[in-house]
Amino acid sequence: MFFLLAALLLMLTTAAGQPSKQYITVYAEPDHADWVYTCGQPAQFTLYAVKENVRMPLTEIQYSYGPEKLKAEKSGSVTTDKNGVARIKVPGRKVPGFTTVNVSVTYEGKRYTGMTNIGFDPDKIAPTTSLPDDFTQFWENAKAQAAKVPMLTRVRHAPEESDDRVDVYYVRIQSYRVGNYVYGVLSVPKTEGRKPAILRLPGAAVRRFSGIDPLAYEGFVVLNIGVHGIPVDQDPEMYRQLENGAMSGYVLKGIENRDTYYYKRSYLGCVRAVDYLCSREDVDTSRIACYGGSQGGMLSIVTAALDKRISALFAYFPAFCDVTGYYYGRSGGWPHLFIDRSDPLIEQKVAVSKYYDVVNFARFLSQPGFYAWGFNDIVCCPSSTFSAYNVITAPKTLCVARDTGHWLYPWQTERALRWLKEQFKM
Repeated sequence: MFFLLAALLLMLTTAAGQPSKQYITVYAEPDHADWVYTCGQPAQFTLYAVKENVRMPLTEIQYSYGPEKLKAEKSGSVTTDKNGVARIKVPGRKVPGFTTVNVSVTYEGKRYTGMTNIGFDPDKIAPTTSLPDDFTQFWENAKAQAAKVPMLTRVRHAPEESDDRVDVYYVRIQSYRVGNYVYGVLSVPKTEGRKPAILRLPGAAVRRFSGIDPLAYEGFVVLNIGVHGIPVDQDPEMYRQLENGAMSGYVLKGIENRDTYYYKRSYLGCVRAVDYLCSREDVDTSRIACYGGSQGGMLSIVTAALDKRISALFAYFPAFCDVTGYYYGRSGGWPHLFIDRSDPLIEQKVAVSKYYDVVNFARFLSQPGFYAWGFNDIVCCPSSTFSAYNVITAPKTLCVARDTGHWLYPWQTERALRWLKEQFKM
């Protein structure tokens, strides 16, 4: 059991992109251990650079600070003392949000960087996006139309990828409209009776899926799906060509119209994947979770909001939260839309985004959820993720590792798995 859990945590951590250590690490250490301040409260930072586990004395450190993801308000440099430290003061923010302190050192011609993102009343950050009056009606109509499409499932056993404990299957499920499909890999434990299930949702990319999902060894039926309507078992070169060609910039496709936006098919495809899990005789339909990070975290929240057959969710650093942030003068979530105010269609696109923004789905969650991210995430920045988290009224657990970027520590994924097993009484 220890080996299986270790393998699971390694896979999840690697997938989340945990970085390797730099030769020189540059630190901006805030004077609050939790990195949290009240609005208007100034912060003092201790700056230092570490080379071979020793602080570097008499070393120039460049610094800048300002609102998260936006132009720096001030920049300058300080020199560390004989103990290898220097100090700066950063003024408090007037409204809830985050301030980023960037630091760097140049050594032997190479620049080494670091950052710290401190929060000012993060639990009070309110979203900039708003809920359209017909939001619920739009999605109920969309689900009703999609439900009329026959599922027409095709399942192929992959004995070469199975073992004595888990069977692997490749599935194709018709979804959204005739001729459109959801593709995925299904891992089924070889145990008797109905089992809890997990819908694993992918991060942003175009990729292949294969083999046993390690969560199947923990007793779950696991359906790992793609959301692009293409098979998941092709040669990796095909996905590279698609990502650099026909599917480049897919997150912007059709955003001028709420009915043509790319993610409409993806969101409804996730609901169809739940249909499939509920159709299986080996799945306990009272215990189905959805699970993913970044784009997968986005899809987890959306799926749970759209489909109450989901009984629990785990979303880490969810994408597409409060994407109108830049439009209103602060940071927004991935994919960082509406920065260019000269776009002649920007008002139209902003209006469409509200039907897809994770914040507006988070308002309708009723299931318990486990959420995880770090303050130093520059991809799905915490101003955006807190915007979504703060509107959730369902039972919620937040697991923050402040120094993480767009990745998780193994202890966070271990805690999430333990939480999910408690939810399902495993």
